[in-house]
Amino acid sequence: MNRDELLKREERAWLTFVDAITAVPPERREIEGVVPGWSTHDVAWHCAYWAGYTADVLDRIRSGEPNPSDTAAPDDEVLATGRAMSWDDIVVQAEQNHERSRIALSALPELTKVAVEWFTDDTIGHYEEHATQIREFTP
Repeated sequence: MNRDELLKREERAWLTFVDAITAVPPERREIEGVVPGWSTHDVAWHCAYWAGYTADVLDRIRSGEPNPSDTAAPDDEVLATGRAMSWDDIVVQAEQNHERSRIALSALPELTKVAVEWFTDDTIGHYEEHATQIREFTP
């Protein structure tokens, strides 16, 4: 898959994810059960976090680190950070990190297997998986 195809696929997945989270009524965003122990609020932050993390990894690849080690925060820390944020702040951060990840992918001089895997798994994969879960949870 070339860069343009990858970016188009990511954009479709992103829009599907945005549609799913915006369809959740505000009074249901904090209710756990989208996945065990997580609310829509939690899942939205999870996706926002990983899109931003992916942008950082892709930037490290561009800087010459061919296979960056995973230094992501533990899941419980990521979850706690998101729970301390407002819905609006999460939405803004998700939009910013979505765009950052696309810019970072576009800036790579070459699409390595590692870069494609990071981008695909932590943007497209997250958006598609969690959009489905949110839709199933939302009445």
